[in-house]
Amino acid sequence: MEDGNKTLDAVRSVLFKESETLEGKNFPRINGYDFNKGVDLAGLIFSMASTGFQASNLGDAIQVVNQMLDWRLSHEEPAEDCSEEERDPSYRESIKCKIFLGFTSILISSGVREIIRFLVEHRMVSGLTLWVFMF
Repeated sequence: MEDGNKTLDAVRSVLFKESETLEGKNFPRINGYDFNKGVDLAGLIFSMASTGFQASNLGDAIQVVNQMLDWRLSHEEPAEDCSEEERDPSYRESIKCKIFLGFTSILISSGVREIIRFLVEHRMVSGLTLWVFMF
């Protein structure tokens, strides 16, 4: 029976770890969306950044995409060697970030295809790359 207790103690030491506080550390507080406040799509999407690991990554991706959609060349200082056209404020405001969307063929047979269609239809991406894997 002594060997059984040693084995059980070894398993417990692997499975049960002492909790540590995250106070004062640079981690977002995990909270899901409060549906009692009503359904607000923008609020729901914004809450993804603090919902959990996968949702947090989705929230981060949404923020990065929004930054790319909002970016204009006018946000940057002109380079010293740029042309007169590139110095023109209206020209600089017209230059947007180019977004290339890469995806695998499996997404075409999922509900994600409607998202891809929407992004292309509304010119939210500049180009597509389809990866096809055959086994």
